[in-house]
Amino acid sequence: MALVRREALELKYTLAWCLMSLILVIIALKPIVVIVIANALGVGLPVNAVFLLGIFCILIINLTLTVAVSRASVRTKRLAQEIAIIKLELDQVKSSKLMD
Repeated sequence: MALVRREALELKYTLAWCLMSLILVIIALKPIVVIVIANALGVGLPVNAVFLLGIFCILIINLTLTVAVSRASVRTKRLAQEIAIIKLELDQVKSSKLMD
């Protein structure tokens, strides 16, 4: 939560990490959950199901962060273009005032 207060981590990502932590606590307290999940997925060993779910969660987090970085990149590019246009217009206004 300290990362959220310092604005180093957005709340929506904190909620995802908290949810994953809660799932891990449930699995630690009730190991039968892993056996049920392994049987549902058709995995022979429950440990393999844990690794499979862990990899799946990491992939989802990675995809989410990649989308966020892509959006930020597009916004940054757009802002840089808008600033360049505004500077050009400002320079044109200044040069037209100097000629008058």
